Amino acid sequence: MIILGLTGSIASGKSSVAFTLRKYFNAKTLDIDDVTHQLIAPNQILYNLYLHHFGNHILNDDHSINKKKVADIIFNDKSQRQWINSVAHPILLDHARNFLVDCQAAQIPFVALEVPLLFDAGWQNLFDQIWCVYVPFDIQMQRLMARDQLTYLQARRRIKSQYPVKRLIKKSHVAIRNFGYNVRQQIFHAAARLLP
Repeated sequence: MIILGLTGSIASGKSSVAFTLRKYFNAKTLDIDDVTHQLIAPNQILYNLYLHHFGNHILNDDHSINKKKVADIIFNDKSQRQWINSVAHPILLDHARNFLVDCQAAQIPFVALEVPLLFDAGWQNLFDQIWCVYVPFDIQMQRLMARDQLTYLQARRRIKSQYPVKRLIKKSHVAIRNFGYNVRQQIFHAAARLLP
């Protein structure tokens, strides 16, 4: 089984690359952000940890976690961001490993995991290859502001809190520039070199 790690800064288009891998290469994919969203549902493990740590003010009226409030806290306070990563990453790693065990048992030949904070979490040894998906900074800003309804300063703060793109590219095996006419061509070329 070949295991690919997809990483990249926020709003760089990792999910669109994963979609292409599913559609054209029959990859089984897992988005760690999706797992996180499942685990912050009421009475799930991360929900309980976040609620205990941050208090009731992070809740919506229906008692679900207000992700925007949590994001505002962690992107404005490095110590809170470090705390949330320290509790979330080990739990998410367990889920990722269970997913890989299930894929191995099902004899799935090609698996890709979308992991935004792959290097921050120290997960690089899980993968046969790591691809960094990136876009020019101005495009990234536009996408993030539109997607999450953020101001320019909020979006910039979130991007700047993550690994610099140049460092991500340097640490990855392949860089996919997810903007322009030849994105699919880049993915096909990189996948052809990775897959038997």
